[in-house]
Amino acid sequence: MNVAVLTGLDRIEKEWPKQLKSVRAGLLAHPASVNGRLEHAADIVLKSKKFKLNAFLGPQHGIRGETQDNMIEWEGFKDKKTGLPVYSLYGNVRKPAPEMLKNIDVMVIDMQDVGSRYYTFIWTMELCMRACFENNKSIVILDRPNPIGGNITEGPVFNAGYDSFVGRRPLPVRHGMTIGEIGSYLKNEFYPALDFYIIKMKGWK
Repeated sequence: MNVAVLTGLDRIEKEWPKQLKSVRAGLLAHPASVNGRLEHAADIVLKSKKFKLNAFLGPQHGIRGETQDNMIEWEGFKDKKTGLPVYSLYGNVRKPAPEMLKNIDVMVIDMQDVGSRYYTFIWTMELCMRACFENNKSIVILDRPNPIGGNITEGPVFNAGYDSFVGRRPLPVRHGMTIGEIGSYLKNEFYPALDFYIIKMKGWK
C-alpha cells in the first residue's frame, strides 16, 4: 500500500495489544473511520482475528453518516448486515450506559478529529473513557493524524464552569494533538487507573 502514513486502523491486526487476548469488543466509529484503501472500520474489525466484535457505538452523524445533517440526534438500532446492536451516543445519552457495555471487554475507538476542541468527537471519546473506567472496561484508541498539524497551538482554554459538549476538559481552541494524544492526556489527568492502549501510526511527524 503506497501511503505516507499508516493509521492505527491500518495497523490494528499487527499491533493489537498482547495483553488483550480473546476479548469481546465494541467499536466507536464514524463516517471518516476508513483505512488507506477507504475500507470502513466497521467492516475491517468484523474480520479481526484478535477479538470478537459484539457491538457498534456511534457519535454525532452516526457510524456511516446515517444522520449527516448537522444537529440531528439519533437513536440506536440493530445492524441489518450483522445483527449487532448499534448504540447511539448522540441521542438520549452521550455517555455509554452500563447496558451498552455488558457484552464487551474493550472499546475500540477510531475517529478522525479536526484539530479543534469544538468538534464533538473527542468529547464522545472522553465520555466513553469515563464509562469504561467506571465499568472496568479497557480502551484501545486507533490513532490518526491531526489534519491541521501538531506543531502549533492557538486560542484560549475556556474558563472553569463553562464546559459543554464542545469543550468538556481544558484544551486550547487549536490543540495540536492527535486523537491518541488527547486520549493520553485525558487518561493521565482524569482516569489514571483506566486500562488504556494506543495503536500508534507509522510515518506521522
